[in-house]
Amino acid sequence: MQYLEPRTDVPAKDDWSTGLILQDLRWGARALGAVALVAGAGAAACFFLPTTPGNVGALVILSLVALTCGLAPLMYRVETRPRRRGLFDEPWRRLPATVAERDDSATDRVLLDGLVLKGWFDDLPDMVLERQEVFVCGPDADGRAVVRAAGFAKWHNAKADTGEHTARERVERPLLRPLDDEATLRAYKGLRWGARSWLWSAVPCGVGGALVLLSLFPLAPAGLVTGGLLLVLGLLGIPTAIEVGRWYRDAVAAVDNSWQWTPVPITLFPWKPGQHVAGLADLPGGLALVQFVVPELDVIANIADTGVMWIAGTHGDVIAVGVPKVPVLTFAAVQRDRDVPEEDPIPWIQRLRTPDFSGLPR
Repeated sequence: MQYLEPRTDVPAKDDWSTGLILQDLRWGARALGAVALVAGAGAAACFFLPTTPGNVGALVILSLVALTCGLAPLMYRVETRPRRRGLFDEPWRRLPATVAERDDSATDRVLLDGLVLKGWFDDLPDMVLERQEVFVCGPDADGRAVVRAAGFAKWHNAKADTGEHTARERVERPLLRPLDDEATLRAYKGLRWGARSWLWSAVPCGVGGALVLLSLFPLAPAGLVTGGLLLVLGLLGIPTAIEVGRWYRDAVAAVDNSWQWTPVPITLFPWKPGQHVAGLADLPGGLALVQFVVPELDVIANIADTGVMWIAGTHGDVIAVGVPKVPVLTFAAVQRDRDVPEEDPIPWIQRLRTPDFSGLPR
C-alpha cells in the first residue's frame, strides 16, 4: 500500500512534507509559548501579593500552566536541531534498513548497510521493520542524523552508533480488521478519550469556580482574575466540547463496527485559515464532501501525498479515518448532498488547537 514519503530528489528543506512538519512544530511553539509567557508573568506578579488562599492558588495554577506550555518552545528547539545543523540542506535518502533487537538501554537502533543509528524512535521501528527501509539525512561530521519512516509526518533525531547488533526478525502483518492492528489500537484509545471532550470545559469551569470562591474571603485579586478567566473560557467552550464529543463517540462506534479498512480516492480542497480541512471523496455510495473536524497531521499528510483516504468504519454521517499500521485515527463529517465546502468557520476556541495546513501541496 502507499504511504506518505518525503521527496528524495530535492533538498529536504524543499520537501513539502518536511516543511509541513516544521510549520506544525513552529505553530505549537508559538501558540503555547505565548500562553507560557503570559502565565509566567502572572505567576511572577503573584509573589508581590498578600499570601492568601486565593493568591496562592493562582500562583500554583499559573506556574503549572507556564511550566507545561513552556515545554513546547523547548521541544521545538530540540526537534529543529537538524535544520540548524544543515542536515536538511541535503535530500532525504531512501536506504534499506532493519531494526535491532532491544537491549538493556532505552534507545532503539536502526541497522543500515555499514551504519547503525540509535535514538528514541517511538513507533518508527515497526514501520521500518515492515517496509525494510528508512529515509535518512546525515550523519554529519559529529555523527548526528535524522530519520523518517514512510507514513509518519515526523522525524527523529539519531546518532551514529558502533558495535554488533542482532537484527529483529520481520513478521508479516496482514491488513485485517482495524482493531486487530496494534498501532491502530493504540490510536483508538486516544479516540475514546476524545469522547470525553466535555472534560475540556468541565475541568476549567471546576478549577476556575473553586478558585473564585477561594478568593472571595479574604479578597484575592489574582485568584479572582485567574479563576474568572478559567471559568469564562470553560463556559464558552461548552457548546464546542459537546459537539466534538458527539463526533468522537460516533467515530468510536464506527471503528467498533468496522471489519476492514476501506481505501477511497479523495481530492483535498485548498486549505483556508479558519476553515475545516475538506475534500471530495469517492465513497462507496458515491461522491461526497468530507470535512475533518479535528484534523491529524499524519492523516492529512498521507491523504495529500497519496490521494487515498483509509476509512476504519462508518457510523451515520461520521467516518473514522486513519492510516493502516500507523498509530493515528481521526474522523470526518460526511455530506453526500454537497460537492463544495460551505462557509462553516471553525469555532474560535477550537482554532487554538488546529494547526496551520497552508504547507499542503495544491
